[in-house]
Amino acid sequence: MRSIIVGGIAAAVLTVALAGCAGAGSTPDAPASPGASDTPTAPAAPVGTGADAQARLADLPMPSATEPVLAIGTVLEQEGGAILCVGPVAESAPPQCAGPELVGWDWAAFDREETGGVRWAQRVAVEGTYDAQAQRFTPTGEPMSAAAIQLPAVEVPQGSLDDATLESVQSDLWSLERPDFLSSAGERGILVLNVAYDDGSIQAALDDIYGPGVVFVVSAMR
Repeated sequence: MRSIIVGGIAAAVLTVALAGCAGAGSTPDAPASPGASDTPTAPAAPVGTGADAQARLADLPMPSATEPVLAIGTVLEQEGGAILCVGPVAESAPPQCAGPELVGWDWAAFDREETGGVRWAQRVAVEGTYDAQAQRFTPTGEPMSAAAIQLPAVEVPQGSLDDATLESVQSDLWSLERPDFLSSAGERGILVLNVAYDDGSIQAALDDIYGPGVVFVVSAMR
């Protein structure tokens, strides 16, 4: 096993299993995006990792959602405002997580909890636009409970990578220290990368860098 600090918060450590644990590619507060088919996939050649791959990853897209997307997560009070956490959340009181600024959040509009003067609301579903560079989510609709929403499960495709390759690819990706990367785990011989938002450009770029069947990107916002 390997531990990765998610979102730059040392207290929120996500332990990811590279041995292909069931359900490792999803996160408790992130809506699952439609997955690929169950057809086995495999890289056409040995996967290149390390310095060369990391140099190409420097140009990896960080897409924004200019049209409304659905986000499900935890809203946490922070520095006089609020953030929207669509990735892993440390189970504490108050919880600890990272995410984009949530513009114009009204605490009176949603049931909330409070401890030590810090407010938070869990399982919030809200539509809005996402500015990846500014790390800002702007609601375009009213928040609602995620309990009222049913989303299709992620279907992770079958891969053929061994643990050492999964470890190397994962190290490449996390060396970027990107705020939109939420978590990652090896599952069914492929590395599942959970991100805040992908319009398909992250997946396409990673396929170009590593080859198809190496990284499977799951977008939390849909």
